[in-house]
Amino acid sequence: MPDSSIAFLQQLNGPAVIFVPGKTRRKRAITTLLHGNEPSGFQALHRLLKEGFEPYADTTFIVVSAIAALHEPLFTHRALPGERDINRCFKPPYSDRPGLLAKLVLDYLVDLAPEAILDVHNTSGSGPAFSVASRLSAQHSALASHFTRWFIHTDIQLGSLMEVPFCCPVVTIESGGAQDELATINAYNGLRSFLSVQDIFTPRQDVELLEHPKRLEIHGQASLAYAERPVFGANVTIRQDIEQRNFGITRPGDVLGWVDHCRLEHFRLSGQRKNEYLGDYFCADNSELTVTRPLKFFMVTTRSDIAKSDCLLYFVDINEQPTNTVRQQHITEVPLSD
Repeated sequence: MPDSSIAFLQQLNGPAVIFVPGKTRRKRAITTLLHGNEPSGFQALHRLLKEGFEPYADTTFIVVSAIAALHEPLFTHRALPGERDINRCFKPPYSDRPGLLAKLVLDYLVDLAPEAILDVHNTSGSGPAFSVASRLSAQHSALASHFTRWFIHTDIQLGSLMEVPFCCPVVTIESGGAQDELATINAYNGLRSFLSVQDIFTPRQDVELLEHPKRLEIHGQASLAYAERPVFGANVTIRQDIEQRNFGITRPGDVLGWVDHCRLEHFRLSGQRKNEYLGDYFCADNSELTVTRPLKFFMVTTRSDIAKSDCLLYFVDINEQPTNTVRQQHITEVPLSD
């Protein structure tokens, strides 16, 4: 086993399945490096293997976008240049290389039939750890509680791994910002908790439930800059410190950035319900981009390539949340949705 995670990745030199025998024949599965610029899950895996960690159950790690991660500069490419984001490929068609690889991962997990699947990620911007699932049950929230107190239930369909209707619960773990040292510690501690215990569905801590997130997207043809004041020639300028708003409350009057004369036409909203519009949540009076009601942001990025190819941020409407803090026992009554 190489001393560094980079040397280990170079040794793999491509997608890999790593099997770690446990104390019992029960099966658990973890995917890492679905995005090549999100290394914390892989770094945590390397540390566990170096330590000779023995999990309670047979554990399968699937390292997916190793080739993108190895593309210079290391750990900076979400996918190989010119290829699709593989975490948008877990639905037909599976015609290109990322689609075929996604289908291989999907089929492998179906055949494996583990009792739970965790997909470990980083956010592209700095921020605290949180978890996301497209289904809501006591099992999903318990899995999240091994890593974090924030649990987001989403109905946005993008073609991600967690949307696949496996016969077991699937939870995405966002362990923190890709550049944050704490993110790898979060991933390591969470994996040790998840892999050490007999009953992974016993809650480790109370969680705060956030529901019905939406995505603020920027049209591909719009020019985007990040700065502390409007940038001449840019259609949209976003504040350089916008990452500081992750999981805080942004209120009307708080300036997110600046736009040109087209105002909100540079943006679109996804994940909204019927009769919901961009102007219900954001406004651009006097060229300043602000919000119309209290919102909680997460997954805010200051990478313009990711902001334009994926989204600028996710958010929830504070007024739509049933309560600010939802304890574990309040979630146990929620049935697994189809």
